[in-house]
Amino acid sequence: MKYFVFLLLQALLTMHIVVAQQRVVITPAYPEHGQQVTITYDPTIAGAGIPAADSPVTVVFSYSNFYNQPWRMPMQRSGHKWTTSFVLANYSTFATFYLESGTATDKPAKDRHYEIAVYNNKVPVRDVSLYKGYSMSAQMGKSPLLAAKQAALYKAELRRYPDNYEAKLRLLAYEISNAPTEKAKAAFRAQAHQVIADRFNAAPTNSGNLNKVTMGYLIIGEKSRLDSIRQVVRERYPDSAPGRELVTEAMAKGKDTARQIAFFEQELKKETADNTGSFTGMHEVLFRYYATAKDSNKALYHARFLTGEKEDPYRGPTWQRVAQTLLDNNLALDTARYYAQKALDSVTNFPVGVIRYFPETGYIYPAVDDSTRQAVIRKNSQHLASVLGWIAMKQGHIPEANRYMEAATGAEAGKETLDNVAAYYQQTNNKVGQTALAAFRQKHLLEKVARQRINRPAPSLASFVDMQGKPVSAALLKGKIVLIDFWATWCVPCMQEMPYLQKLYEQYQHHPDVVFMITNSGAKNTLADAQGWSGHKKYTFPVYYNTDPAVGDAFGFNIIPASYLINKAGNIQFSNIGFEGPELADKLKQQIDLLLAE
Repeated sequence: MKYFVFLLLQALLTMHIVVAQQRVVITPAYPEHGQQVTITYDPTIAGAGIPAADSPVTVVFSYSNFYNQPWRMPMQRSGHKWTTSFVLANYSTFATFYLESGTATDKPAKDRHYEIAVYNNKVPVRDVSLYKGYSMSAQMGKSPLLAAKQAALYKAELRRYPDNYEAKLRLLAYEISNAPTEKAKAAFRAQAHQVIADRFNAAPTNSGNLNKVTMGYLIIGEKSRLDSIRQVVRERYPDSAPGRELVTEAMAKGKDTARQIAFFEQELKKETADNTGSFTGMHEVLFRYYATAKDSNKALYHARFLTGEKEDPYRGPTWQRVAQTLLDNNLALDTARYYAQKALDSVTNFPVGVIRYFPETGYIYPAVDDSTRQAVIRKNSQHLASVLGWIAMKQGHIPEANRYMEAATGAEAGKETLDNVAAYYQQTNNKVGQTALAAFRQKHLLEKVARQRINRPAPSLASFVDMQGKPVSAALLKGKIVLIDFWATWCVPCMQEMPYLQKLYEQYQHHPDVVFMITNSGAKNTLADAQGWSGHKKYTFPVYYNTDPAVGDAFGFNIIPASYLINKAGNIQFSNIGFEGPELADKLKQQIDLLLAE
């Protein structure tokens, strides 16, 4: 009877997905690399999650290795239907998506998303089922059925491509996790070790292959093995490209500078036109060393090797780094200007977004809208203007330096850039410039805060307890502006932000409308960990503990620290993810004051 019910539910789910797929049509049915794919959505078909009158409609990729496509892709209306098209790059394999319009969404089922697989003569290309397995966590969340569903897909991948290394290890990791006995666990782990060893021995000096090897150990949960693999490559293959890079990294960590320099100078005698790329790390160390030692001839000699002839997204940032190092050491300022100008001239090619690199594909650039790209260009241009201003000042060209600093003080300028400008005005005793910059920074921060404002209902705080384990009183929070900051005892950035939170708390601790909740997120921590935290002796802000392991999903964060401002109506108005340095206190203050003024 149970089996019959299960089959009935499966049949109903299949019927539901088939109907949903009539709402969404993907053409061609078996898309191949280089072909244009078109997604068509008809919201007039029964069961549509988005009302026909709603607009606009957006394709939201929940999982995708279509890296050159945006994660959110707007659709265009064509009659009562919506369409969008794009071309599959030669590395495209698999993607899942759902449709969104405002708060409405359309999915084929509650725990399923639409999908696009890439084919070759109607046969799924390599990794389709593997990536489909990866996509299931975005579709099924923390469902207890997730792991088994993924394992079934890894098996499907191996039936089609029996040599798929990653699928083998994913399946073995599942078997290790679900083995009924320690003996069985050990047997599966031994199989995984053999798969990884075979991969390593196939090409021990190939960087791409070594990335697969280290990934393999991470898949089976043996991160500690990574150092041993690196040691093997370093000791057995020191003259290979990855071996030389690992040797350089290990040697650079030492404290005997004289020994380091002598070693690198000796190793550089092995450099040729064919292997020069593997010596870049050594040139980098020697450049910094000789710049600090004020040896301009040797510093500039090694700087020449830090970028190659081929275009890559990191040439400009490297030229900027060289210019900054020379400037910091007051060395070869004409050359520092030259490198800073080269960086400025190439600023349109600076990295924007996540740039991936695979040996088989080269650099893969992400889809970035024009406004974002232009903002990044302006930000980098303004920073380089501040660097050129400092160089001009040190060379005695004050009018020129002033013009550079004026150009650096723009809407996209980052904190480092504005700090450069502030230090310049202080160095030149420019009181007018200091006053104007202070006003600009205040206005800049207010505008930034205003742009970041959101408005969504705050999740329940019923899972929060105080340090005695007592639930937080709802009356404490009613009608208050609440600052919640999530942290954990093991989180280094969380500890770095605590002094700034204390400084902020001291400004509002007696304000009747503001409540601080510095909350241990519970991530790898217990209430006892929170109670025993050494910060209780340093800080006076109130500390709480969260008992809900899914609090990150409820609030929308997956890294800490993470802070949220909730207004008096109980809606989240601001979120701040990650540690932002000293700017954090000013930013949070602006957010609190903005809410208090309403």
